[in-house]
This record gives sequence, structure tokens and C-alpha cells, in this order.
Amino acid sequence: MKSKLIDYETLAPEEVDELPESSRIRLKSAFKEGDEWFLVRSSWPLSGLVRGLNRLVEIRAEHVWSVNSTSMLSQLTSLLAADLPSAEKDLVYDNLSARSEYLDRTPVLTAAEIHDLSGLGSRNQSEPASRWQKEGNTFGIRVGRPYLFPAFQFLDGRPREGLSEILAALPKDFTAWQKAFWFASGNGWLDGDKPEQRLDDVSKVVDAARQLSNSAHG
Repeated sequence: MKSKLIDYETLAPEEVDELPESSRIRLKSAFKEGDEWFLVRSSWPLSGLVRGLNRLVEIRAEHVWSVNSTSMLSQLTSLLAADLPSAEKDLVYDNLSARSEYLDRTPVLTAAEIHDLSGLGSRNQSEPASRWQKEGNTFGIRVGRPYLFPAFQFLDGRPREGLSEILAALPKDFTAWQKAFWFASGNGWLDGDKPEQRLDDVSKVVDAARQLSNSAHG
């Protein structure tokens, strides 16, 4: 029979009082009524994982894994516990933090909301958002299982004119999140404006998008 990876035991109040003074002083400073104390034994160092999970708490990650939270958190825990370079783990935090911040400041629409705005009479709530995405007229970012669509892409319930040209000009290997960050970032080819602010000047934004492919091959 395999031994448990992590063994733990809940400490009773009187057992907490028997802990070394240094531990009691340090931990009780953050203690709140109703908190539980545990004694933990692990076959590998837990300190890095605990620090990592505490960092995740600081990220408003409810946006990032709002639907499939159990699976997402399980994957993150496995990743943080893996024997990876700290720089690689830092990339995970940075990426999650950037996505969370993006969703905090950027209005987005669900497929059902787009369905209502479009005036489409069908019962299929995923239409026309799903079709427009497949046709390259819009893009959606994955959050858990559903897609969310940055609202700047739409005008009067339809994809903005020329948006498909801009999306087609971006590098073919760009992920949806890379597209989202590009549209929301200041661009030197647009005098520092964000591409999403200059969608009335399609040709200019298309040229800015093409610069990404040019610089990759230059």
C-alpha cells in the first residue's frame, strides 16, 4: 500500500498552546477566530507550494477559472508542486495576473449577450458569436469552458467593419489572449494609441498588425 503524499492532523487548542513559542508568536499574529491549525508531514517540501498558493490568492483569479475551478486549481497545484525553475513558475503567476487584470478593466460579452444584441431570432444562444468567431470576424478568449468576447469588437450588435482584416493581419500563431493584449496595449505605429481605440482607421491598424509579422521575419 502506498503511503500518503501528505499527512496532516488538526491541532486542538491545548495542543496549539504547546507549540514552540517562536511558532505561536509568528503564526498567531495572522490568526483569526475560527481558523484551524494543522500539523503537516509531506514527502517533499511544502513551503514553495504554500507560498505559491498564497500568491494565487492575491490574484483575482476568480475570473480566470470561474467555471471549471476544481480542474483548474488541481492543474495549478500540480504545476506549482512540480520541480520547475522558479522563473517558469513566475511566468504562470504573471500570466494569470495579466489575464485577471485584463478582465477587470475590459468590458466583455458572453455568446448569449451577443445573441440578444444581434436580434437573431433563433434559440441557439451560441449563435451568431460562434459563427463569427469561426469566420474570423471576431475572437473570443477562453475563461474556463465558455468564451468571452471583448466588447470593443462590436457595434450595433455586429462585428465592427474591418475587424476581420485586422485579425487576419495578425500573426497566424497568435493565441486569443495574445490578440486581446495586443489590442489593449499602446502601439508605436499608432502614435502610442491602443489598436482597440483606433478601429475607425482600419488601414492604420492593419499596418500596425502586419508589423508583428515583419519584425518576426526581420
